[in-house]
Amino acid sequence: MNLQRRCHWLGLVALACGAIAFAAWLWPGWISESLAGFFSGIAVAGGVIWLVMQLMPRWWRDMVEDDFTSAAGRAYRREMLPGMALYVVAVFASSWLIKRGIDSLALRACVAALPGLGLSWVTVAMVRYVRRVDEFVRRVELESIGIAALIVGQLYLVGGLLQLAHVIAIRAEVAMIWVFPLLCLCYGVIKFFVRRHYR
Repeated sequence: MNLQRRCHWLGLVALACGAIAFAAWLWPGWISESLAGFFSGIAVAGGVIWLVMQLMPRWWRDMVEDDFTSAAGRAYRREMLPGMALYVVAVFASSWLIKRGIDSLALRACVAALPGLGLSWVTVAMVRYVRRVDEFVRRVELESIGIAALIVGQLYLVGGLLQLAHVIAIRAEVAMIWVFPLLCLCYGVIKFFVRRHYR
């Protein structure tokens, strides 16, 4: 199955998850709020990926297809997917356990940090992927990650300065939890422009 067909299947899954989330909003109590949130997240993420793939130029889709079908890409997915599964399960498990109440501070810290194990697994898979690919792909990947890290670092520095000046008021836990997702988002956007630069 090629990437375009997989993308269409992803769009259908996103649509189905969106329908479940919408039904949960129409009939509260039908499923738990956390499960409804999970389906909403899948719907939004899948819908965005599907839309981006439809709007991308042909050269980008061909490049993604090449990356997807390469030996390094297949090995990356084999190594990364268990880490993502661990992350999803750990998020639900740690949230459930913390809501039930954990008296020990050390145990609560371990349970709260549990999803980090999944992300660490994904990070190791990404590093191994970068080491497997050829020099050109490695250059694109490292430039994209480096530029994204600089942008996110500058955004957080400016945000901290605005916070110190009492211009904005964002809770620390909210700001901290969005560092990694924002870095991933910036990496994806920057990679498009880096790849176009070398096209």
